[in-house]
Amino acid sequence: MSEQQQPRRRASAMAPDERREAIVQAVLPLLAEHGADITTRQIAQAAGIAEGTVFRAFKDKDELLHACVTAAFRSDRVCAAIRGLPREGDVAARLTEAALLVLDDFTRLGDLIQNLVTTGHDVHRHGPALHRGGGPGPRPPAEFIDDLSAAIASVLARHGERFRVPVDDLARMTISVVVGTKFDSKHEDIRAAVRTRIDVLLYGALAHRENNDTPGASR
Repeated sequence: MSEQQQPRRRASAMAPDERREAIVQAVLPLLAEHGADITTRQIAQAAGIAEGTVFRAFKDKDELLHACVTAAFRSDRVCAAIRGLPREGDVAARLTEAALLVLDDFTRLGDLIQNLVTTGHDVHRHGPALHRGGGPGPRPPAEFIDDLSAAIASVLARHGERFRVPVDDLARMTISVVVGTKFDSKHEDIRAAVRTRIDVLLYGALAHRENNDTPGASR
């Protein structure tokens, strides 16, 4: 049996949901390159299946694209990577690594959505799963942010007594730092900017704290 025949046989043996998931995971990397211009031939080749199998799993390409975007917004992989960070060592270094994982995921999502939009795919067509709050563009669902926050909080939990705010709040502040850095175009090295901002988030912006700079002091 040839290498080309083997994946087709495996796909045909899958349950319908497994086949759909396998196709989606094979197609996602191509969408970052081709957007909605991806062809059914490219889809079939990436998944190692016949073109007809694509449309036994999905009624049309639009349904497949929607399934791909839904999968891209799943948080399980990035959360697993964050939770897998070492629990020992410098808290600033580990929080920075968590923030960089979030940044990479946001960048991947942004590139995917931009490529789909510029190639004519209406990412709003399927409603609130992608777009909540009435803003100008697609944004992660609230559950996505909640999952990321919980994962980051798990990295911080053992240091909770060192913080002035609950670790859940600090985790959400970390995500805000990442988002702010992503859209601040003055930084040529975004990763270095994330490291700097995490340092400021943890230790403050003042070079030296004076007596009247204590938390809660009137100004």
